[in-house]
Amino acid sequence: MPIYYYASYYSVRCKDFDIVTMCNGYDAIKAKFDEISDKGFDAAQKESDLAGELQLAMEMTKRGYNFKMIDLQKSDAKNFIIDEDGKSLIFPFRGLDGLGENVAQAIIEERNKAPFLSIEDLAIRAKVNSTTIEKMRALHIFDGMSESNQLSLFD
Repeated sequence: MPIYYYASYYSVRCKDFDIVTMCNGYDAIKAKFDEISDKGFDAAQKESDLAGELQLAMEMTKRGYNFKMIDLQKSDAKNFIIDEDGKSLIFPFRGLDGLGENVAQAIIEERNKAPFLSIEDLAIRAKVNSTTIEKMRALHIFDGMSESNQLSLFD
C-alpha cells in the first residue's frame, strides 16, 4: 500500500514543504519542480532540498494520491495522516512555515480537551501568534469558523 510509504516518508524524512503547491496537485508540483530545476546551481539550498520532496510528490500524485490542507480536526502535530478516503495525506501542523513544534503540540492538546469555538479561542488556548493565524487564514484553514466567541444580538 503505497500511501503508507508516502505517509511515513514525508513524516520522517522531510523538513521543507511547499504546502500550497503540494495541495494543488501534479501540475502545480511539476511547475514548481521545473522552476527550481531551471535555476540549476543558482537554486538556494532550501530550494534544492524541496526539489527532492517535490519529485516524490509528483510520483505520488501521478499514482492517484494527493495532499490535503492542514485540518484543525484531523491534522497531527508532526506526522502526515492518511485520510479516510485512503488516497490522501493530510498535512501536519508543522507543514505550516513558522509554526513551531511546541505550538503544533499545543493545538493538538487543546483540541483534545474541547473543540475550538472560534479563531480567537484557538489563538488564546494554543498560544498561536497573529502571524501564524494570518497564514492559517490565508490557507483557508479557518473556513466556516467564527472570528471570536462574541455573539451578536443584532444580526
